[in-house]
Amino acid sequence: MDLDRFHELRQPFEEMDAAVVRMALARPGELHASRVDALRYVLSFARLQTVQNVDGVDVELGDALAPHAWKVKEALGPWLLKEGSLARAAQAIPHLVEDTRERRRRLLEHFPLDPESLEAEVCTRPLVVACGGGGGAGYGYAGAWQLLHRRDLQPELISGTSMGALIALFRARRRIFDPAPMYHAARRLSWPKVFRVLQTESHYGVPATLRLFLRAAIGTLFHTPDGRPLTFRDLDLPLLIVATGLGVDALKHDLAYYEHFLDDAVSADFRLKPSRAQKVAQVANIFRELMATPDALREVVFGAEESTLDADILDAAGFSSSIPGLIHYDVLRDDKRMKALLDDLYARHGITRLVEGGIVNNVPVRPAYAEVVKGRIKRRNAFYLALDCFPPRVRSVIFYPIQTLVRPNVVRNVAYAHHYMALDRTLSPLNLVPGIEDVMRAQQWTIDELEPHMPFIEMSCKRLHAV
Repeated sequence: MDLDRFHELRQPFEEMDAAVVRMALARPGELHASRVDALRYVLSFARLQTVQNVDGVDVELGDALAPHAWKVKEALGPWLLKEGSLARAAQAIPHLVEDTRERRRRLLEHFPLDPESLEAEVCTRPLVVACGGGGGAGYGYAGAWQLLHRRDLQPELISGTSMGALIALFRARRRIFDPAPMYHAARRLSWPKVFRVLQTESHYGVPATLRLFLRAAIGTLFHTPDGRPLTFRDLDLPLLIVATGLGVDALKHDLAYYEHFLDDAVSADFRLKPSRAQKVAQVANIFRELMATPDALREVVFGAEESTLDADILDAAGFSSSIPGLIHYDVLRDDKRMKALLDDLYARHGITRLVEGGIVNNVPVRPAYAEVVKGRIKRRNAFYLALDCFPPRVRSVIFYPIQTLVRPNVVRNVAYAHHYMALDRTLSPLNLVPGIEDVMRAQQWTIDELEPHMPFIEMSCKRLHAV
């Protein structure tokens, strides 16, 4: 089914389910927990579209359930979405439960479905997390992973852009949460290890003043036991990383222009000069020029296309983080496999360079939604949490122009999220290589901001009991 049509059909029931959860949390005791559960089961059943059976075959149910879905929407929509009354909605529970049971019986009788697969689709909600880009502001995402782990919420798929992708690497490498590698990395990082100002070639990325050396900085943390660089296939959790592919008409200047765009803003030790911080704001001009030719921009999602599953995860994250004019990432090492993969990718997408993913998608919820709808994690009934460390802040004089430029693509994507969290307290986006104390502080800020939202996320993801 078309992705947007899938979303359109499910959306009214998603909104009603969210309303039930919020009202149940706000007014505990108004409706017994078992009746809240029954209401949510009815809504979850009504939004069924595709179920993967025990043999791994997708069974389409949307057309068969359409009359039932309409009945549920008509019975509950007015009370849940307009009146905000759980008690009035509860009056419809008995006959809706009875009708749901009858529909369930018919599905199992007439479709190649097994009861276990059907109930798993209705009763479970896999957690999917999208982490947006924003430079040093993204280090706070470590707090989100810490808090989700404390609440026993296991992500089943992660998507990320730029710094969101870099932090997601540490979470996706192991199914069991282990923050130690990230803290280890934070303790050993320094500007000279991560960034350098060197005259070098440019094959796949756009030249810029600072060269990003991810492998030298954290490469040893992302190897298999036999020393091979980790690819997307090696990760315990499915991971998507968004980069922007540039067509032939995207760049408005020759490459030397981008290579030296911020030369006077970088000191001898490769750090950005505080006195020249305003110069960074001019990167918005490059974003604006690239966006002026939207047909020349391609969203490239590493980890989604089959061929990209063999890409090195550090290369994907590097390209996703390479801000035109400021940060250059490239594959210049002698690696025939990775270069062949990139050559094939460039040919298929009709692109000449890869750069910062935020230009086309700074909070990549939709790519994650698309993978779930395709059956990537088997179940389609996922809960999408979107984390954004780079929302427009008028007080942020340097970054506000860039934040407003990427805002439209963020709005388009968070329409697919069940909960969108715009972080307020973050490190500066320019604090690209913070010390461990800054990382810990940013982590706690995110924990403090996300904590009040956890009851909604927890209850939304709680396993339902079949009626």
